[in-house]
Amino acid sequence: MRKNKILTLILLTVLILTLTTAAFAQTTVEYWTTQTEENRVEIINNLIDRFEAQQDEYKIELVTVQENDIPTKLAAGMAAGRLPAMIEVGAENILKLGAEGMLDSEAVNDVVNSIGEDDLYDGALKMLASPEGGYFGVPFHGWVQGIWYREDLFEEKGLEPPTTWESIMAAAKEFHDPGNQKYGIVVGTNKDSYARQTFTQFALSNNARIFDENGNLVFNSPEMVETLEYYAELAKYTPPGPNGWRDARDLFLAGRVPMMMYSTYIMDDIGLAATDYAGEEGEMIANLVDKTNFANTMKNKSEAVFGQISGFTFIKSKDQKKIEGAKAFAEFLMTGENYIEFLHMAPGGMNAVRPSIANDPKYLEHELLEVWGEKSARIASGLNSIGKFGYVGGKVFPEIGNIASQFIVGQTIMKMTESGWSAERAAEWGQKEMEDALE
Repeated sequence: MRKNKILTLILLTVLILTLTTAAFAQTTVEYWTTQTEENRVEIINNLIDRFEAQQDEYKIELVTVQENDIPTKLAAGMAAGRLPAMIEVGAENILKLGAEGMLDSEAVNDVVNSIGEDDLYDGALKMLASPEGGYFGVPFHGWVQGIWYREDLFEEKGLEPPTTWESIMAAAKEFHDPGNQKYGIVVGTNKDSYARQTFTQFALSNNARIFDENGNLVFNSPEMVETLEYYAELAKYTPPGPNGWRDARDLFLAGRVPMMMYSTYIMDDIGLAATDYAGEEGEMIANLVDKTNFANTMKNKSEAVFGQISGFTFIKSKDQKKIEGAKAFAEFLMTGENYIEFLHMAPGGMNAVRPSIANDPKYLEHELLEVWGEKSARIASGLNSIGKFGYVGGKVFPEIGNIASQFIVGQTIMKMTESGWSAERAAEWGQKEMEDALE
């Protein structure tokens, strides 16, 4: 009898422990981010700790992935049957996932509605819109691209600001002095995202598109060939070899180029780190912020502003608990001081997509934004009117994600700059590669 009582007690204890463990079991939410720098990862981990301390349902597992590696990582995840619940990535990758039917659009729309469409910039929302209505992703932060230039040097030579094809080419030729390791400009000439981004603004300013309004591929159009010809000519005044964003940053900060194409992420380097780079004759470039201006609009046949929106999206899952956790974490990151702390990882580079935060004194009170002064607001003003290859006449073509993920634009540019192809031949090659990508 005593043994039966002991056995019953043991069974009851085990049952109670099992039920208690189940009641307090946490759901792990895997979160991929393209913020791979050590200091940014530290800040994100601090935010994760804060989120986990405020509730006991969800645990966040952070995974950092380089932007260019996202397509291959996703393919590997699909093959292994292991995909994250939540991804923070650029619009093109989100559109690609949406076009492939991999996203939980209902969850995305829940978060957008919770935040409120009226507190999200229209320009940011349209970058992540679904052709069927609603959204493929939740806008999180964005940047604007353009030509950063040494205004002091332009004034010395009496040159016009680099806002048109003519003024850009004239300045590139004027400053080009390769014998003294000085070059006219840096634009992307490698098969990467940077080349596509820098080329896009030239194409948009020439009314050159990848798709027409009916979704047909038109990369070999006369407007695109003309843009490729111009870009190949301009690339003659860049440093030798394929150039990426690191080359642009380092050469500009070192005073070896007076112009570079870059996003607002460079504001941090110019404002706070410029003294780490030697300028002419080994001297430091003093007051680089005061000497630098930003041409975020480019004009040839029309005016063009280019930028990027990064957002959150949620991968479809049979485990709805993971989706609910991802939604909760996304809303947490976009709320109040949490959002401001995230954006201040790269002030000026990461611009708020919520007007309420963009105008919050706590967001504006940052040493870097204060260094740039009134330029800061003007620089970010293009965020609401950015153009992209995947948007034509108010229509969204998420297929652009398939093209962007294979770096076809960058490869097309390299055919001209590295192999000496004509613009016509390169455009036809790019057209065929894009057709294959969409199939």
